[in-house]
This record gives sequence, C-alpha cells and structure tokens, in this order.
Amino acid sequence: MFSKSISMSVSLLVVIVVGATFHAAKAAIGNEHRQQQVTNEAVANILAYETGGKASFEIPREHYRPVSDCMFVTSESGPFSYISPTDDDTVCGIYFLTDPDRVVEIHFDSFDIPCDHRGLLAVIDGWELNGEVFPSESDHSLSMKERTSEFCGKNKWYRKTFTSSQNAALLQYRIPVRGKGFVVSARYPKNPRPCNVLSVSTTDPFTLRNYGRRINCTFVAVYPGAVRIIALGIGSSSSHGVHPTETGTLRKCDARSPRDQVQIGGTRGFDTTKLDVIDSICGIDSKPDIKELVAYDITAVRLLSSGYYDNSVTVAITPIVDDSLLDPASGF
Repeated sequence: MFSKSISMSVSLLVVIVVGATFHAAKAAIGNEHRQQQVTNEAVANILAYETGGKASFEIPREHYRPVSDCMFVTSESGPFSYISPTDDDTVCGIYFLTDPDRVVEIHFDSFDIPCDHRGLLAVIDGWELNGEVFPSESDHSLSMKERTSEFCGKNKWYRKTFTSSQNAALLQYRIPVRGKGFVVSARYPKNPRPCNVLSVSTTDPFTLRNYGRRINCTFVAVYPGAVRIIALGIGSSSSHGVHPTETGTLRKCDARSPRDQVQIGGTRGFDTTKLDVIDSICGIDSKPDIKELVAYDITAVRLLSSGYYDNSVTVAITPIVDDSLLDPASGF
C-alpha cells in the first residue's frame, strides 16, 4: 500500500431515506490532513448496488462515469474514469461494495500513471479505515502483501483481473500529474461461501457460516448498531449430517469451547481482532432472545470456528439513529 493510507472516520450511518452522509478524513502522503465529505449519492450507492451486471470494456469515452469525489463509494460496474485535474499528490480511493454473497472483480481498461512522479495505483482485497483493513489479516487466508497489488506506468487494455475475497475491495491512487489517470470497471460474481461481510443493508439479516472450516468470519456494519441474533447453531452441530439437539443459548463459551462461539461487540476501526466484546454466546437455539446495543463506530458479530462443527449464526444490525432504541418498548 502507500506509505500513508487513506483514513476515514465514519460517523453515524443514518437510514438512507432520511438523508444519510459519511464524513471522512483522508491522510495524504505527507502529514497533511484534509476533510472530505462523501456525497449522498455515493452513500446511496451502498444500497442501490447492482446484482452482477457485466460491463463492456469497449464503451465510448462519453459513457465513462467520471470520479469526482476523493473517497468514492460505488456498487456499479462502471466504467469509471479519473483524470487528475492538478499536480497534487493527494491519495484518494474508489471503495467497491456489493451483495454479501458476491465478490468484486476489478479490471483496468487503461491507465497512465507516471512512475517518475511518484504516481501509484494500489488494489486492496478489502476496505481500509485509519490504517486498519477489513477483513483483519489474522482472519484472512492471505497475508496483506498477497492482498495488495501496486503498479504504475502506462498500459492500454490492461488484462490482469483483481478479485477480492469478500464483498468489498478498494482502489487507492496517487496521480500527481495533471491530465494523467485511468479507466476502471468492476464485475460482481457470486461467492458460494461468503465469510467476512461488510453490511450493505440496514435492515436485512445475514447468516454467517463456516461450512465446517477452521476459520473466523465477521459481519461488520460501519455504524453504531442494535444487534439481534435471529438463529444460533454453534458448537453442537457435527459435520456428519446428524440433526442437532437444541440446547438454547449458552454463555461461558470460553470454558465450554473457546474456539467455537459468537462474539458481539464493537471497535473504533476495522481490526476486528481488537473487538471489545459485549456478549459471547454458543449453543443451538432456533429462537434466541439476544439483543445488544453496540455504541461504537464499527459494529461487529464475529463467528469463531475450530473446524469440528458446522457453525452458523443469523444476525441483523440496525443503526442506532436516536435514543428511541433505548426505550423499553423497543425490545432492547
């Protein structure tokens, strides 16, 4: 990645219909810090994402969508074009986001990034926040070196495809030469076994599964959230097809099976290994009564799996938009 990463301080994500916005602080290559507001249109794209649209790479230039925001969030296929309007060495990014059960494929139609002016492109498998990357390196099968590709120079119809491991990917760029830039498109193929997921909905539930693998999977929302556990199947369901017996929701999971449990909590950044755990549960429960308020910048539900069981948890995370969720009538 760049010597200094883009950093964001994501404030409360309000439901789109009441006009949500993000506020972000980006760190440039020096020690300079500037404020950048992401437009309502960019935030709205989080929920107005495409489902697997395929882009044609031979599209007339007038059909390119120009990237104007330094922090540009999209779930569209593109093609997107960026031409540097100045000689500034500011680092910016295109944040790709799609459905939980899809991945991001990034294709460069062309690029012209002068290496001798410290120009650089970097494709990152995941999203970055304040120097921390989701998914965390310890919860990913690849090292950060393997998850990051950097390049510069000039090429037309660059054929290499960059594919993310989850539903989020980031393109960072520094182009300090006026008139230079790139054209990029994205596709969103299906992911048969999604693990780490960045939430794209403020209402829809999602089921995290390990599919019998020794792996940790995390469901993350970039806002303070009200967490509801809708179904729970942790630590008692064997991988041999035997129908499990309901145990109800269990606690003291560290003593029972520390490597098979669900952690509910929050963080200030994207490193979910630093999760402040509010609750930890396990067991088999088809109708659990688990509700937690997570008053952190990032809300996370983390599924830990030893590989000895087929673990799953179904969860919904709703933004805490005001104090109404603290009322007893709300169920929290």
